[in-house]
Amino acid sequence: SEFLIKTLLALRGWAGMLRQMEVRGDRVPLPVPAGTMVEYLAVRLILDRLAIQYVAARYLKHRGDLAELRQTLKTDIEPHEPGTTVEERAFDLFQLAQLLGWTPRMLFENDSPAWGDLEREIHAFSSIERRRVFHLAFERNYQHRALDAFSIHARRPVTPLANPRFQAVFCIDAREESFRRHLETVAPDVETFGIAGFFGVPVYYKGLADAHFSTLCPIVVRPRHWLVEDVILSLEGSHRRRSQTRKVIGNASRNVHFGSRSFAGGAILTATLGVLASFPLVARVLFPRTTSLIRSLVGKLVQPPPFTRLRLERASLQPGPEEDQIGFQLHEMADIGKRMLQDIGLTCNFSRLVIFLGHGSSCLNNPHKSAYDCGACSGCAGGPNARALAAILNDHRIRQILSRDGLVIPDTTVFLGGLHNTGLDQVTFSEVELLPPSHFHDFEKAREILAETCEVNAQERCRRFYSAPLSLTPSAARKHVEGRTEDIAQTRPEFGNATNALCVVGRRSRTRGLFMDRRAFMMSYNPLIDDKDSKILERILGAVVPVCTGINMQYFLSNVDSSGWGSGTKLPHNVTSLLGVMEGAASDLRPGLPWQGVEIHEPVRCTFLLETTPEAILGIMERSPVVGRILKNEWGRLAVLDPRSSQIQVYTGGKFVTYEPGIDSLPAVEKSWDWFH
Repeated sequence: SEFLIKTLLALRGWAGMLRQMEVRGDRVPLPVPAGTMVEYLAVRLILDRLAIQYVAARYLKHRGDLAELRQTLKTDIEPHEPGTTVEERAFDLFQLAQLLGWTPRMLFENDSPAWGDLEREIHAFSSIERRRVFHLAFERNYQHRALDAFSIHARRPVTPLANPRFQAVFCIDAREESFRRHLETVAPDVETFGIAGFFGVPVYYKGLADAHFSTLCPIVVRPRHWLVEDVILSLEGSHRRRSQTRKVIGNASRNVHFGSRSFAGGAILTATLGVLASFPLVARVLFPRTTSLIRSLVGKLVQPPPFTRLRLERASLQPGPEEDQIGFQLHEMADIGKRMLQDIGLTCNFSRLVIFLGHGSSCLNNPHKSAYDCGACSGCAGGPNARALAAILNDHRIRQILSRDGLVIPDTTVFLGGLHNTGLDQVTFSEVELLPPSHFHDFEKAREILAETCEVNAQERCRRFYSAPLSLTPSAARKHVEGRTEDIAQTRPEFGNATNALCVVGRRSRTRGLFMDRRAFMMSYNPLIDDKDSKILERILGAVVPVCTGINMQYFLSNVDSSGWGSGTKLPHNVTSLLGVMEGAASDLRPGLPWQGVEIHEPVRCTFLLETTPEAILGIMERSPVVGRILKNEWGRLAVLDPRSSQIQVYTGGKFVTYEPGIDSLPAVEKSWDWFH
């Protein structure tokens, strides 16, 4: 079995990708049949056998018998024990003597037993063990600073907003930590929440211009419903013409693509179109933002019409991809709406306008674009999910069902879906035309506040970009990040979730005003409305723990081993069969994140800080195998914040230990800029 595993892993990435396409064919446009990975293994074994026969025949002819071959191969492949030479052992002792201040005379006076003890201690504390201990210390340093801050900050009285101007619900993504913080600074009377970015709507989704369904949900979830986008009837003719135009342009581009790769076609196309093609290429590098505006204006001629609807309600009893199977039944939508509002603790004190904002990112020339989109939506943008949840909760029939269950949404409350583009720092909205006139002023004010938030958020992001001077104003920073995403030569349009290190699950009032430096996933949860078995928390952690740990480990491993677990530099990467990326013409599929996305990351395991009791989380860890394995095996670190005090307890060695903060107070500034600048 060990030999078979090594054979499967000989070509990095391929066996895992084929396995995923086999067991989760719903996640790719063209799934592979069952048994594909076994066939792949069979081909590898046949090729290995032929290669060994060739090498053995050639080697035996020139170098001796089979026994000598076996001994040579054994010597070549077995790793040598590090630190076994006299010089290496002496150097370890020399370093230890420097550290402890031992003089040559002190060493000379040691007897044989003392030298033996010293040798064994040095050998036991090998370079691997030293690296492990240093890394634990590195993690401990950050964890203690973070827990100190949470413990001191939690001593403040909890004062929820009485009449919020509007409420905004974001993905738990670490990039939204700074956006929510700036939003609450720009408009202190705004209340924010965090939830997994698929907004409780796990679906296969196909937009108007999409060729295939995309999977919009966490990787551990298999959707049972399909959702499509329809154009409104009055724009059906325009949509049909634009669709035909896109098809003509697509076929022409395809013909040019394949024609340029033939001998005759390549020569002709290069001679005729080569000069013309250089103009947009150079413009994208020298004037990316201007070129983007021109491209956007031209693109509007063939883009789908702006007014569309999601086909939410299903006619058939059974869900499926066919026309009458698209969408949800009424009771299913009511369950989704109720579950999402309960999960984030928004069951009363509704504002007039509640905005759900999914997130995605736009950038050019980037084979790793999905790494910048929503992890809870399997690397896609979460706008359709936010839009769907808003439409569900605006349905008066859904509200009647929720009202009978005790969850009353005022008639004056309107829900709105939208998308936060984390690359451009831009917020767009869906179905604004359906807003009642009574809410026009609320929406315009919210849009102004969010636009200002985008600018100050871009200013904080720019502090990590070498191309951005620290003196940039918020408006200049906004233009700078827009230029980065549209620059075809830019390898770092944004840093995504780099530097992530925390996941906070609890009420925002316990952490509001705390600068977490874009390092925290933030999930809203109100322990005071949960039942005694913490069913809401269990439901939340079932999605949050695997997703956040997976993102954290992807950044962690891609940073500590960029060429192995990561994908090295992205500069020579080529997209291969729409499956992944290869490095130039090499045959390995690069599995992780490129170095340009993790170079600023500090590799520490994610610390989950949950506003709950030790008894509640221990019960969840026993009932939920996935959550239990991750936390018990310390793929993620665990701590709990008492819901009624500032006491924190840390899970270590299978039990909770009370944490005592090492500081008494936190520094305070008026705005985040005063701190990070």
